[in-house]
Parts: sequence; structure tokens; C-alpha cells
Amino acid sequence: MAIGRRTILAGRFQIEETVGAGGMGIVARARDLHNDCDIAIKILHKLNPSAHDQERFAREARVLSQLRHPGIVSYVAHGQTPEGQHFLAMEWLTGEDLQQRLRRQYLTVGESLTLLRGIARALREVHDHELIHRDLKPSNLFLRDRDLEKVTLIDFGIARQEIHFNDQPLTQTGLVVGTPEFMAPEQARGQQDIGPSADIFSLGCILFTCLVGAPPFAGEYVAATLAKILFEDPPNLKSLRPELPDSLATVLSRMLAKAPADRIANARVLSEILD
Repeated sequence: MAIGRRTILAGRFQIEETVGAGGMGIVARARDLHNDCDIAIKILHKLNPSAHDQERFAREARVLSQLRHPGIVSYVAHGQTPEGQHFLAMEWLTGEDLQQRLRRQYLTVGESLTLLRGIARALREVHDHELIHRDLKPSNLFLRDRDLEKVTLIDFGIARQEIHFNDQPLTQTGLVVGTPEFMAPEQARGQQDIGPSADIFSLGCILFTCLVGAPPFAGEYVAATLAKILFEDPPNLKSLRPELPDSLATVLSRMLAKAPADRIANARVLSEILD
């Protein structure tokens, strides 16, 4: 089945235009004929995807279907075409992602804290469901209507249940999963037994980027970036921006602790600290 404009999936979703494409599939804007509204729909490229791709796709649908929060993109439906192509339907978001915003300028302290509080509230919902996002980065934080107060978590493609639950891993120990500049040391080592504090480390990298204009651990090559994450301390925030409050620098330092045990444990604890 060729997916093109006016194609109707599941007797309900009418494709209007393709808005993005990646290694696994395409993302399109479609019309939900049942509810008369626009939705985003992700469709696997392959007619016969690997078991790994199918499970990863199914896991994203399963994760989203569990979560209900204004700061998390909403699940609508998932299924297959008659030819076997898997699809996932989500709410359509209008605005820009944080990466686009940061290309124009980094954020003020007030803006950064507004963003951090919003992400922490949404991420608390994720962590309270004993889930880990595993790929927090500016391009996965969407600003509805370009409003920092409406930050929304997207792309749960590599999210997973905490390791002590009955959820089979999609990756082998030793395989690095995530985006290098924003991953925690335990992810950089390819560990399977990561917890919610890995998301807190990633969020710390995002906060640093918002305030300074560049991630705290960035190298010319992936290997150099991973080495910095594992072995180097982040640049001193106060030396780069002396006017920033000590309390903010202290929170950021706790978010970027190398050892998970020394880090802020999860989004619930972070929310309480920010409050």
C-alpha cells in the first residue's frame, strides 16, 4: 500500500501531507475523520519490519497509551494497514521544538526555570509510571504555540520500563542508546540497569544548554563526547555566567553528578526542589 495524500488508514485517518521522514518511517499530518481534527501519524516504512522494529514501535504506542498529561504528547490510536504497515496516531502539535528556539538565542534564567518546571511536571508522570524516556534532548521538547510554559515531551521511541519490571530490553548490554551530548554516563557505558536519574542527567544537560548556548559535554566526534561524559566534570556554570544564582548552579551540579546515587533521583524529587 503506497501511503500518499488522501490515503485513509483504519477507515479513520486521512493522510494530508508528509512532514518528516527517518530511518524507521515517515511522519504525516492526517485528518481524524471521527473527531474532525488534525493528528500526527507515524508509519513504519517497511512492509515486513524486523521483530526489533515492530517491538520498538509497539512499545512507543504502549508507553504513550499509559500516559495522560498536558505536558506529554497524547496517544490517539495505533494499528496496521491491511498490508501490515504499522502506524501510531498522536495529537497534532503546533509550534516549534526547543532546538529551533535555541538556534535563535539561549534562554534567560526565568525562561530556563519556567521550562525546567514544565518538563519536571511532565517527566514526573513518566517516572511515576516507572518509565524512563532515555532520549531527552532539545528536539524532543516541543513548545506548543512557541510558549515555554507549554513544553511537551515527544518521541518515546526508546522509552522503557525500569529494569526490575518484566519488560524485555530492546538493546544488548554495551550498546549505546540515546543522543550522545545529552546522555547519562550509565547510558554512555551501554548499561541496561539505568533508572529515572538518567533522565535527570539529560535534563541537566538541556538546562546547561539553555543557559550557556552549548551542551556541557560536546566533542568533535561521538567518542570524544562520550569520553567527556564519562571522565570530565562539566564546565563551571558560574565562571561562564557569574550573574546566575548560586542555588541554580547547585541544582544543576546535582543533576549532572556522574554517579546515579549522587544525582537527583527522579522528576518527583526535582519538582519538589524547584517548588
